[in-house]
This record gives sequence, C-alpha cells and structure tokens, in this order.
Amino acid sequence: MTTIDLKLTLQLKENEYFKVGDHIFTKNENLEHLEGKLHFCGSNAIEIFKEYESLLSMEIMEKWSKLIKALNQTTSCCAVWDNKKIIQELVEKQEHSVSWYVENCRIC
Repeated sequence: MTTIDLKLTLQLKENEYFKVGDHIFTKNENLEHLEGKLHFCGSNAIEIFKEYESLLSMEIMEKWSKLIKALNQTTSCCAVWDNKKIIQELVEKQEHSVSWYVENCRIC
C-alpha cells in the first residue's frame, strides 16, 4: 500500500461549507475520502456554524459531535436539536449535563 499526499484546490459555494482552523466542513459528499481535514455535515448545520466560524475550534466541533450523538441516544422519539443554541453554549464554555440540552435545545 502506498501513501499519497494530496494538495487540493476546491471551489465550493459559500452556503456549502464553513471552516474551523484549517479544517473544512461541507455537505458535498462527493469530496469524501479526499482529504483528512475535510468533514461532512448537513446544509442546516453549515448555515448555523457559518455564524460562529471565527469562534469555532476542533475541540468545540468534537464536543458538539459527541453531544449530538448522546442527545440522539437519550431520546426515544425523533428529535430535532437547536444547533445554534448548542454551539452558542459550547463557544461560551458553558458546562451542562446532557439532560440540560434535552430540556433546553429540543425543537420538536
């Protein structure tokens, strides 16, 4: 097996991505497996994260990802989460239990 370093030039529409440091988050799944710093998320998430792009870090993104997984596992019905509120709390370094997010960040 050979390892190849890739240098990519991408053209993405403004509403298809946001950046955290030198990592790119996009909904364009055709780019999957091209670069280790390329991550995938939905259109709704990109709109919300764009607002906080300058305040985000990979630590916040990892916390968000783990929290969303935990929230989805703790609810018995299909829930929609207020990502804007969740990211705002993480950016402001507010420490909450998962149950706080269930009570305060559930949209449905």
